[in-house]
Amino acid sequence: MMNGFVNPYNFIKFPQNKAKAYTDTDKHTGVIEYSVTTKTPLFIPNSSFDHAFRESDQKAEHKSYDFFSYEELDPAKHYEGMYHEPVIPGSEIRGVVRNVYETLTDSCMGVLNGEKYPVKRTAEQFRPALIHRKKDGTMELCAAESYRIGSRENKEYFPKGFEKKANGTTVYFKMPDRTQRGFAVIDSYSFDNSQNGEKKGYLLKWGMGVKKAHYHIFAYKPGNPFGDEKDKNRNNLNQRVQETISLTKDIIKRKIDPVIESYLSQPALDQKNQKAYVEYRDDLNKFLNKQEEGYFPVNCSRPVNTSKQVFYLSPAVFTKEVSNEKLSSYAGKFTPCVKEYCPACDLFGYIGADNTTAMSSKIRFSDLYAKDKLDAQKYYAADKVTLEALGEPKLGNVDFYLDKPDRADFWTYDYYVVNGSVKLKQANLRGRKYYWHHRKVDLNKKIEPDKLNKTIRPVKEGITFSGKLFFEAISERQLQQLLWILNSGSEQLGLKLGGAKPLGYGSVACKVDKVQERCVTCQDDELLYKVKENTYDAVRYEEVGFSKDAKKEFYKIAGLETVPIDVEISYPKTANLKNKPIENGYEWFVNNHDVGRMVNRRNAMRIKQQLPSILDEDFSLPYYQKQENTNKKGNYNKYNGNHDPYKKNSGKFKGNK
Repeated sequence: MMNGFVNPYNFIKFPQNKAKAYTDTDKHTGVIEYSVTTKTPLFIPNSSFDHAFRESDQKAEHKSYDFFSYEELDPAKHYEGMYHEPVIPGSEIRGVVRNVYETLTDSCMGVLNGEKYPVKRTAEQFRPALIHRKKDGTMELCAAESYRIGSRENKEYFPKGFEKKANGTTVYFKMPDRTQRGFAVIDSYSFDNSQNGEKKGYLLKWGMGVKKAHYHIFAYKPGNPFGDEKDKNRNNLNQRVQETISLTKDIIKRKIDPVIESYLSQPALDQKNQKAYVEYRDDLNKFLNKQEEGYFPVNCSRPVNTSKQVFYLSPAVFTKEVSNEKLSSYAGKFTPCVKEYCPACDLFGYIGADNTTAMSSKIRFSDLYAKDKLDAQKYYAADKVTLEALGEPKLGNVDFYLDKPDRADFWTYDYYVVNGSVKLKQANLRGRKYYWHHRKVDLNKKIEPDKLNKTIRPVKEGITFSGKLFFEAISERQLQQLLWILNSGSEQLGLKLGGAKPLGYGSVACKVDKVQERCVTCQDDELLYKVKENTYDAVRYEEVGFSKDAKKEFYKIAGLETVPIDVEISYPKTANLKNKPIENGYEWFVNNHDVGRMVNRRNAMRIKQQLPSILDEDFSLPYYQKQENTNKKGNYNKYNGNHDPYKKNSGKFKGNK
């Protein structure tokens, strides 16, 4: 019995080793005719026009798409009530079949974006620092002290003229004689030292991500930029031990740019904050391209004080961490092949890492056409449907995407926490991502069009498409493997095709209709071509050389009826005291990542609930219950400590979708 909701996706674990390409020498050429039947609504966009429906005229940033067809859409028209015969592009089914083939043959992850650096939010309070470009052009990270800029007359701390200055601008100031909420506040300052300031610092235009824009001065101080030095002269700034952290332009951009891009990609980002992030990035780039000595403000942190390699940079104090390595490093052996090729690369083709070696694909997928000829309108589930907003994969959700280290309370791509102690360790990805099949899809849910979602026209369930897969010079084993995948619907297994998979769209069942092999023989000095029809109904998983490790997980998550019909498949959400689910995933992860109180150190963080394994009997997650904040002293914790937010709800929310 499952008492919570099922996350839309899960992961099939990697095997111990990646398989090598087969060495079979037999060769077979021919065609597989197969059909694909929709089990839930299906959507593949006609990308020739992204404003197909009137919703896009009403809200210009809202995109709307007709289903894919051979019709080149006219930007001068609206397509409400105008229908075209749907087509499934061969490239669409090819990508799905390759993904399954990679999984079941222990191959590489061919479409992994290995160059990406994952970004995740952290509770750690970053420290002020300065990037110092020295006279010889080399750079280092220096410790700094932060002062807020204000004036006695302006209690909101919006000093005039600063908005026109660039980040990194030199500011001369006198030491402050007052504080505000624990911040030292500068009253006397100038940009040309006209007031004979005692100190010199560098402007950081604060407030990115918050409503009030504060400005700070970062002033150099001797010492360790990470603040984890233990020298006995801590009280004497001039005698502190200075730890040198060497930087390069590439290191700085690798550690800061992904953080800024992560903020800029947030769907709800407003124009004011967008401007602030872009301005900081542009100012940093200008600084890095200069030659003379200078300083630029930044914030820094590192998980442990024993490593100069793992550290983080950011514009803000409470911020995000960029992984120390590329995503490919965390996938281990299963990154895209570069030398020794796997079964999938051998069959589907590859381009070598140096772009000098390549192998073309041995198979080709045709487009798929509706098997039954109907009036065009009858193929569709609705004239148009506005979907819930869907974002990009959240690699920062480490409780879902990464393996949990042994005994860990908290973990990231670079380190984990055990009993308050931080340990450096490179993480491992959980495996290959797959989506669960929904038993029902709500097409009548009222969603207001906005810039975060899309309006689409989906094909309805029960529509069958026919297509062909042409193969050339493949082995009997490869042919049998392809036949099993394209006939998996006979075992009540489904594939996921098209868009909006997390919402239940795109479940399809495949069935092989005919297999023909072309045989070439020589008779009386003449080449003869003969086509013979092969049998395929005896193909079994165990007999075609598929992975023993992946079978149980694949059969479960690919099962069309694995998830009970009364269990909701949904991204994480909280629930209020009236037992109503609230679709606010951010609050769910906030609740999941701490212990019911505000923390500002990474070693105090905890992950209470990791994504269950596919093979768990109960693979659902709890609806954490949101509590009203009754603390009148300004505690920002939204979760009442008297309630255990990590206990699964007792089944009150089953079947909400």
